[in-house]
Order: sequence, then C-alpha cells, then structure tokens
Amino acid sequence: MRVTIVGAGAIGGTTGVQLHRAGHDVTLVDRDAAHVAAINLNGYRISGYVELSEQVPAITTDQLATHVEQHGPLGMVVLAVKAMDTDAAAAVIAPFLADDGFIVSYQNGLNEERIAPIVGPERTIGAFIHFGGDLIEPGHVVLANRVTTYLSELDGRRTPRIEEIAQVLAAVTPVEITNNLNGYLWGKLCYAALGFAVSVVDAPVDEILEANPGVRPAIRGVVAEVIDVAHAQGLRLENIHGFDPNLFDRENPDRLAQTDRFFDEWSARGKHSIKRHMGIHRDIKVRKRRTEVDFQVGPVIARGRDLGVATPLLERLVSIVHDVETGKRAQDWDTIEELNAAAEAAGER
Repeated sequence: MRVTIVGAGAIGGTTGVQLHRAGHDVTLVDRDAAHVAAINLNGYRISGYVELSEQVPAITTDQLATHVEQHGPLGMVVLAVKAMDTDAAAAVIAPFLADDGFIVSYQNGLNEERIAPIVGPERTIGAFIHFGGDLIEPGHVVLANRVTTYLSELDGRRTPRIEEIAQVLAAVTPVEITNNLNGYLWGKLCYAALGFAVSVVDAPVDEILEANPGVRPAIRGVVAEVIDVAHAQGLRLENIHGFDPNLFDRENPDRLAQTDRFFDEWSARGKHSIKRHMGIHRDIKVRKRRTEVDFQVGPVIARGRDLGVATPLLERLVSIVHDVETGKRAQDWDTIEELNAAAEAAGER
C-alpha cells in the first residue's frame, strides 16, 4: 500500500521504517530539513529494542505539493506530529487527500476530535499507540518496546477499510480493532498525567518513585482527577499495557496498596530499562521545546469544567510544567513536592 507518514519523529519514523521493510510504498514527510537530509543520506536507523537501518524516501513539508503532482493524491496518511501541530498539519494534508483518502492519528491525546472537523469524520481513523521511543539525533530513534496498537473507525463499526488498515499497520506493531477507542485514549491520558508529574523532576522515573515515595500522593491525585472526568462521561478505561488506570480510581478499596505495588514494581523494573525517562522529560531537558501538556492534560481540565468536575491538581500541574518549560522554574524536586503538598492538602494519601 502507498502510505504517507507526516511527522517522522520517534513514532512516525518507526512506523515508516517498519512499513517500508514490509514492502509498502512509504514516504516520510517532516518539517525538519536536517532530519530529512540525514534520512535520505544515511537511511533511518532504529536502535534499542531492534537494530536496523532502512533507506526510506523522505521529503520536507514544503515539498509535499510537488510530491503529489508527481505521484498523485494521498491515500493512507499516518499523522504522527506533536499534538500542538495537529490542526496545521491536517489543514496541509486535506487538499491533497484522494477521494477515498484518510488520516490515521498516530499521536498522543484526543486528536481525532481535531482532525475530523478538518477532513471529515469519514476520513479520520482513530488509533491508540504506546511507543516508547526517542528521536536522539537526525535520522536515529532509540526504541524501547513494541506493544499492541488499537484502531477504530470513529463510529466504532468494523469495516473492510479498518480491517485492511489493521493488516497494513501490523507490520509495525501487533494491531487490534476496538470499539472502545475512548477507553484506551482516556486511559493513556491517565498515564500522561503521571508522565507530566514525574517529568518536572530531573531524575529517572524509577528513582523518583523509589527515592522519594512521599511524592506518590501527587501522582495518585492527578491520575484520579483524569479518572473522575472520564467516569463523568461514562467511559470504561482500558489497561494501557501494564498501566491499569482503574487501580487509581478513588472507588477502588485497595487503591493505596495496589498503586504502591505498581510503583514499587516500576522502580525495580525501570533500573534495567532502555528508557528510564519519559519523552516529556527529554522535551524539556534536552530538546528545550514545548511539551504537549496543553493538549493532553488541558483537554481533561476543559472537559471537567464542562461537566462540573473539579481538577485542581491537574491545573496546578499544567502551571508547573509551563514554568519548567520556559525556565521560570528549575526541573527539580521542588516542583513535584509542591504538587504533592497540594495533593495532601486536598486529602490525597
């Protein structure tokens, strides 16, 4: 199949490399000219979980129009840009889509809700992805895992199209078709809340959870607020490859013991992991760029406001992340300890 990957970072690059190796006609599109040049010169390298290099054709975003003139309209497009770039990228893609073309959102957050108004819900495919990977230099991704991806038509129907897409993308990861996409996406937002909380500290996640168990109320609290908003919508949250958001549910009678066990297991396992930091930490410390906090935690706060569900810890978390992003505050223990004090003051344990 002819596949265009827009956004050739850790997610898009890994996807493009594996699809190309499986024999699909793949073109990577990225706005970073240096990254594109490195891919075209040396191939795209993936290390860590797998070790391989693939010569995948890559173009810059401003070359897309010429590419379409030469090769025809776009059929299957995998959108793998950062959440804050979704609207702009979808608007660029829309005029180039074939009549039966569509966009698959390989992103973190609720981006299907933003793509559909631009290209149409019938041309939007939802996906839950959980890549553990980092783009560490132009043309080189370190990949930490290969876990199942879940796909869905926006209306949840099992169509011939979604089955074909699943067969194609199975070259990248195992793929399942689901009728509970929102359960996975909101489960991932729970995980994101945890990820942002631990990423305001300049330390590996396992050390944060082990060396300072006193910050666990903060983590439990921000995850619980996401769950509160999800439940207000009647959503059934899914297990995110070993992260079960339901453990953090305030209604779980064994919540403290089960989440402490989860933290302890993560601490023990994390010391031997290829990836000891969240990608969020790398965005702040290494890449010095804006995180996706406004597009992962922000929508939870907004939805909670609409539903009358309070999210004070998430609001505090967003404020702290903004301060750390901009250098107004250091990426240190004071950040999560402040969040923890607010959680304990609210009765979190």
